[in-house]
Amino acid sequence: MKKSFDSTVLFRERFSAYTDELNKYLRYMFNDHLLFVLIIGIGAGIFYYADWVKHISPSFPAVPLMVILLTSAVCFGSIATLLKRPDAVYLIVQEKEMGRYFKKAKWTSGLMQSYIFAIILLASLPMYVAVTSFPYSRFIPLFIMALILKFWNTYMQFEVAKLDNPDTTWMFFRVILSAISFYILLAFSLLWTIPVVLILLGSSFYWILLKAKGKTLRWDYLIEKEESRMNRFYRLVNLFTDVPHLKGTVRRRNYLDFLYRPIPYAKRKTFAYLFSRTFVRTNEYIGLYTRLTAIALLLLIFIQGFYLNMILSLLFIYLTGFQFIPMLKHFDGQMMLQLYPIQDSFRTRSFIHFIRILLVAQALLFGIIGIAQNGTIGGLLIVGVNLAFVVVFSFIYIPFRVKKMYT
Repeated sequence: MKKSFDSTVLFRERFSAYTDELNKYLRYMFNDHLLFVLIIGIGAGIFYYADWVKHISPSFPAVPLMVILLTSAVCFGSIATLLKRPDAVYLIVQEKEMGRYFKKAKWTSGLMQSYIFAIILLASLPMYVAVTSFPYSRFIPLFIMALILKFWNTYMQFEVAKLDNPDTTWMFFRVILSAISFYILLAFSLLWTIPVVLILLGSSFYWILLKAKGKTLRWDYLIEKEESRMNRFYRLVNLFTDVPHLKGTVRRRNYLDFLYRPIPYAKRKTFAYLFSRTFVRTNEYIGLYTRLTAIALLLLIFIQGFYLNMILSLLFIYLTGFQFIPMLKHFDGQMMLQLYPIQDSFRTRSFIHFIRILLVAQALLFGIIGIAQNGTIGGLLIVGVNLAFVVVFSFIYIPFRVKKMYT
């Protein structure tokens, strides 16, 4: 007897495989070292935030800021369809039966991404109450409305995928409508704003259903969006460990050649040249370094205080060094390097020296901000502590991690 196709079973199997892969990579990401840094960073952030809320000005634009954050949280998230490239051939004939599959995908996606706006709403509530004088009891109805807006966006994404220009025109439509909804919910009484928002969302969704009526799914588009969603996750994981599914992109960047031209032409400097050139040409490495440095600089500029500046500097120097350690294995799959007679000690020494240069550059840059904010003595003290940390990290911690990686 021929077995019938059950799309709900298919989704259950794929979602189980997806969560297994997610848990596997999350164990690499949230290891003891990163959790330690996150606890310190979050603790410092909560301390600074609580003190800031006590002295917040009534004119502070809390509502517009929350509108921007919450709108971004509910609008900019892809549906986890878990589709694969062969599905465009083998499952397209089961499109009618796949309706139950996509229904589960939409509900699962909405629930999985709800923690983002929940955290934003919970973190913003003290600031919101201090500025607007609304009670804390508004959290529950605001969270429920944010959840409704998230599901509205998820279902809208799926329906407009059948129409033209889903990534431009309809994205703009969703963002504007979500921002308007959040603004009236946050700025005015919930007694009349909740019904207004529900009517607005319901009528707009019914209008989209009419426009999409009779149109078929664009399987290639949905598969591309799913691949793009997974690639974003793999790029994030790749900051912590090697991801076989991810293929890095390389650019020539000849305008940065001056960075490794001083390296002498010598056998002992072979890996020094390779690591430097890989860093410059590979998007993952130079992008990681640039992003971490830029984020740290922005935080240091806007967060005042000698101790907070020092803690943030050390945190980001540690995060940079820790996330670059997997780069040591970048050339392990290169057969020519294994055939070429270069001692492993040259590679390890060159790698540690390369990381040290990156961290010293950050330490000096963070120190300049420290001097500008805390004066010469305070800034130089931050520079000294940063450089001392780089010495300990590069001479003690990295050799320990390298030895652990190859034993």
